Amino acid sequence: MNRLIVMLTAAVCLVARVAVAGVDLSQSTVSSDLKTVPAGTVVTVNVVLRNSGDTPSHQTDVRVRFPHNGFLVRIDKLPQLKRDDKEREVTAVVEIPARGETPFTFDLLASRKEAQHTLSAEIEARNFLADARLDTEFSIKISSAPSTAGVVIGGLRFHPAAFWVLGWMVCGGLFFVWLRLRLQWLREHPLSSRLPSQISRVPALGLVALIMLPLAFVMVGAGLAWHDLQTLINWKEAEATILGRREVIRTQTRKQAGRRRQTSTTRTPEFALKYQAGDREMISTGFDTGTSLHIGGQVLGKETIDEWLTGKTIPCWYDPSDPANVVVRRGFGGAYFFFLLLLPLLWFGLRQLSKVSQAVSQLDELEWKSSENAT
Repeated sequence: MNRLIVMLTAAVCLVARVAVAGVDLSQSTVSSDLKTVPAGTVVTVNVVLRNSGDTPSHQTDVRVRFPHNGFLVRIDKLPQLKRDDKEREVTAVVEIPARGETPFTFDLLASRKEAQHTLSAEIEARNFLADARLDTEFSIKISSAPSTAGVVIGGLRFHPAAFWVLGWMVCGGLFFVWLRLRLQWLREHPLSSRLPSQISRVPALGLVALIMLPLAFVMVGAGLAWHDLQTLINWKEAEATILGRREVIRTQTRKQAGRRRQTSTTRTPEFALKYQAGDREMISTGFDTGTSLHIGGQVLGKETIDEWLTGKTIPCWYDPSDPANVVVRRGFGGAYFFFLLLLPLLWFGLRQLSKVSQAVSQLDELEWKSSENAT
């Protein structure tokens, strides 16, 4: 009996010793050099795989999964590295000594289109023989890229678009006041009975909206077309290396009559590019100017895009005033043509305004004739 107790005690001690001497990856750490990453910039992630056990961790499988809102543009100090862009992951096999560590780093590029979202990557390490594993996630908030455009007033930066909107509202207000006074003069004029009755019933606010709103959208479309033109005549060409690619998926759900819903999905590619802008080496994201037409949820020319693989060198064009603004497809996208659908409304509003002007001229002529007859 005593011999059995001694044997059981020895077995328990042996198991405890093996457990202590095993592989333990729980003390591994993940950190970054930034607390938040501005959209379109790179954050470096430092990973330290620590084995706090007494047994070396041989043949440790490491997997880093790409972020959905960005790109993995560099990874260092990982041997036997394999990259799978389709699965968006990198795998490697490392050796971690007993009570030692194996560090490695990787760089994540935050997409310029994902401000206020989260950039995250999954890090996994597994030793199947020792039944040790590590599952952790790195996450960092993507902040808006700092802007240098506009004017600083009282510590706040106002974008030029804000001044355009403010000026447009002031013009609309002055136009409304002028038109209302004109229409009131037409209605109260002693000779207004000689005018067509529909002129006096024209609403000032409705006519202003009928002209100013379509005109604003048409000007936005013209601005987009002008921007596309600049990519053809002013943007600089460079050679870019593709560091990564992803597919931006946007889903919109529209409610139909009753309980029916219609869902539309658009898929747009986006590339992580490394290129030389003058004397600066740039790493940024881009694809086109943002005015491409979508048919069936796909960007036109996708069969060409599928040939642009990671590591390939392709031509790109960047904005000299903002080198981080880069495209690999330039020119007229065509989406601004949808703004031209508002031209009939604008034409109708201008026609009504023309009738008001003609009525004013007609009353002026009648007044002149009346005064001439009186003399």
